[in-house]
Amino acid sequence: MDNKITIREILETYDSIIVNQVYTEEIVMFKLFEKDFLIIGPSRKDLSSKAQIYLYNDEGTDYPHIVLKDIDINKEGMLPIGKYRGICLYEHESVIQSLFSYEEKIIDVIDRLIKLLSMTKTEQEREFQKEFLYYWNSATDLQSVDIYLKQDIKFTKLEKYCRKKATRYVESNMELTDINNCDTKGNRIWQRHIETEAIFIPIIDKRDILPPCRNHSWTIGNVKEIIYGKQINHISVDTYFQLKNQIVSTQNIIIVFAMNELKTKIYFAVMVKCKNGKKRTLFDKIYEDGIDVVLFNVKRKDYVYLNEIIGNDSILYNKKILLVGGGSLGSYVAPELVENGASNIVIYDEDKLEDENKMRWRFGGWGVGLNKAEILGFFLERFHPQVHVECHKNNLDEESLELELQNVDLIIFTIGNSDEQLKFNRVLNKLNCKIPVFFVWLEAGGMYSHILVVNYKKQGCFECLYTNKDGKLVNNRAALNTEIQTENSILRNGCGGTRVAYGTSILLRTVSVLLNTIQKFFSGNIKENILIDISSEVVSYPDDIIPMKGCNCCGNRK
Repeated sequence: MDNKITIREILETYDSIIVNQVYTEEIVMFKLFEKDFLIIGPSRKDLSSKAQIYLYNDEGTDYPHIVLKDIDINKEGMLPIGKYRGICLYEHESVIQSLFSYEEKIIDVIDRLIKLLSMTKTEQEREFQKEFLYYWNSATDLQSVDIYLKQDIKFTKLEKYCRKKATRYVESNMELTDINNCDTKGNRIWQRHIETEAIFIPIIDKRDILPPCRNHSWTIGNVKEIIYGKQINHISVDTYFQLKNQIVSTQNIIIVFAMNELKTKIYFAVMVKCKNGKKRTLFDKIYEDGIDVVLFNVKRKDYVYLNEIIGNDSILYNKKILLVGGGSLGSYVAPELVENGASNIVIYDEDKLEDENKMRWRFGGWGVGLNKAEILGFFLERFHPQVHVECHKNNLDEESLELELQNVDLIIFTIGNSDEQLKFNRVLNKLNCKIPVFFVWLEAGGMYSHILVVNYKKQGCFECLYTNKDGKLVNNRAALNTEIQTENSILRNGCGGTRVAYGTSILLRTVSVLLNTIQKFFSGNIKENILIDISSEVVSYPDDIIPMKGCNCCGNRK
């Protein structure tokens, strides 16, 4: 069928379509609803190709999904001279074209075009709003501005900061770690600007709010309609009174708007130019003195928002995490915590990064000879200016641990020293630790790793792993390597020092299970203290290791 059917034959089956001109079997001009269109058929050789439709010599400002810029498709001079604009009839990767025949592709694209041109006014408005930012960003050539918000549901004032060509609008009292940074001459990199008033306004009713389209620019009237509209209350009562109460005396006012669209929000901004800097309320200033607007592209960049748009769970938001150990495992755990919503981390480690660490260090070889905790802090705070890392160039001690317990929400041990883990386990028990503690460690050889989740209100702790049924301390009962495997994995430097051999794959899978375990714990799906064994093939939960009744640390805990 695909080798015989032509586009013309398919088009002639539609009563509403008139074929104007056939240039080739694959290129046809036709008329639909008094408008002229050009269709170029999909490639018969490329299964993934689709049919393309262009609007010919028509502004088409009343319809969504029509490309704003003219497209040059008449390079060979075959087609009539004029303006051609593409029509976007498919969302990106929404249809697998390879599954359709040539005929089905032509029918589908024509049916979509007819549906587009048959939309009601309400349906058109909905489609324009779905593509709001495409039209908005196409209407301005100005550099985009970044916004940082704590919330997006109520009116708030914003502070303006500039760095060379970059501009930020930051909600008042939001802490950014780089905002006070200085250059080598001691000058602030980000300069605060107070000559422009900036505010954030959420839109609660988006009806009749359309983006600027071809030959239809936004004016001060559009802004006034949002704020003062009598037919539709676009803003909340709270926003209304905030505008009435805020006094300003600047000549220009930046307004960042937010508007709901399905499961996301649209952010866009204008600068309202006023005829003078007379002191007025915001409400009166915009209404009485506003004479023009300048459109800005907006990118929201606050930490929580960036996590939300990629689907991160909110489990770690606002939690302060103590990470004990910044070695190879810690260097993998820390950035994954940050990339999954943790923005406040405390790290203890006195060691320096050595050349031997580079191949299993998350950030490569940069920083050899420097303290591991400080290197981690340097990189983590460059993930985002709302990420704050407190670095300690010393190992954790009992006194420091007691102080940290008053401020943190979660403790993660990523040290391999069993004596240290046993010591801190007893200290935490003695201090009646009320926050969850995760012990994470690797076995030599790169085959096995473990996670122990401890709630010190319940039985089961790190010392249980080293306690037999008689209550005597023994070697780690959770270890899965044989003594020979462990011995073969130890590298000696000839002066009493040792290094354990393991690759990086064990680091990746351990961190993956750790993140999943943290999510389960804070979601309430882990109710008892548990041990987790991790190998390249399976994640298991042995139930005969902890708790041990004879444990001298937690055995008498009720």
